[in-house]
Amino acid sequence: MLQPPGATDFFGVAYLQLCQISYALPSSIPYLVNNKMPPLSADGRWECVWGPAESDDLANLVFVAAYYDGPNLPPVFAAVVTRGTDVDVNDFWGVLQQAFEDFYVIFQSTPPWLPADSPALVADGTLYALETIQGFTSNGASLAAFLAEFLQSPQNENPVLVCTGHSLGGCVTTVLAPWLQASLAAVGVNNPIVPATFAALTAGNSAFADYYTSTFGYCPRYYNTLDVAPLAWGNLDAVSTIYDPCSIPIPDAAYVALVLWQDALLLEGASYSQQQANNAPLPGTCFELYPADWFTQASMQHHTGTYMRLLGGTSIDIGPSLAARSRPRRRVSRYRLLSQVRSRENLLLKSNKG
Repeated sequence: MLQPPGATDFFGVAYLQLCQISYALPSSIPYLVNNKMPPLSADGRWECVWGPAESDDLANLVFVAAYYDGPNLPPVFAAVVTRGTDVDVNDFWGVLQQAFEDFYVIFQSTPPWLPADSPALVADGTLYALETIQGFTSNGASLAAFLAEFLQSPQNENPVLVCTGHSLGGCVTTVLAPWLQASLAAVGVNNPIVPATFAALTAGNSAFADYYTSTFGYCPRYYNTLDVAPLAWGNLDAVSTIYDPCSIPIPDAAYVALVLWQDALLLEGASYSQQQANNAPLPGTCFELYPADWFTQASMQHHTGTYMRLLGGTSIDIGPSLAARSRPRRRVSRYRLLSQVRSRENLLLKSNKG
């Protein structure tokens, strides 16, 4: 197997590259997967085999990519990729729907595939996103139906199923993976499943986190130690001081919102917890911003380009032309932010060499 220069976790890099592609224009995703994803071996290749499927309001998107180690070889694994929050979509209601899925955490419910008396609880917003994805179809096949056929096909020789996502996509992955495991097992498909999340918000309470890690022997959670998102909603106290090492105090508005969310969770008795096993922290470094802005720092620390730098891999160059919808300026802004992250990477590399 080959690996990107400087990377020690080339599977993690590959999963994150797929997450980066998920933010591209849906019609360009198959091209990017098939032509821009670096192979993991000399004769390897990637193929988008299902989707992308996107909700009518553009709030959620999922696709499946398969990796083949060489010509005429069966797939090594298939990866279900769930897109994170994307405020660049050109449907206002889609933006609101994503906010609902991100922030509707005050009320929790038992995941539908678990017994009604299970102590495991998940945010209603996250379960709504899962319900949306369950209804997705591509070429007439639902996600679960396609995977059942693909994974048990004799010619594919039982590949591993990977589930991955960044931000909201990572949060949803933690419920999508166990739902798929239960759904596939019900039709006799028991291929190994590996969930891998990046910058994921917490989906549920400690009982759900324990259930999740006990269900999957290997479920890496990658998080930047200077990223605010993974602190939501299980460790909100740490948000107010996260950028103290960068000498950036939390703004009053953000602090007030933080206190209000904590009070609301306490009032409704909702609690959240990140998984305690299989954590993969990525030590973050402060961006030098002039002026020093808390929100810009948070945005850049959360960006997939920052995560890729911390992993030591190479970002997929989507470019504004393959990321533009009817609001190209917003998409170009995303592309410019990635460029800014890369510029910061080059400066750090030069200073380290010096």
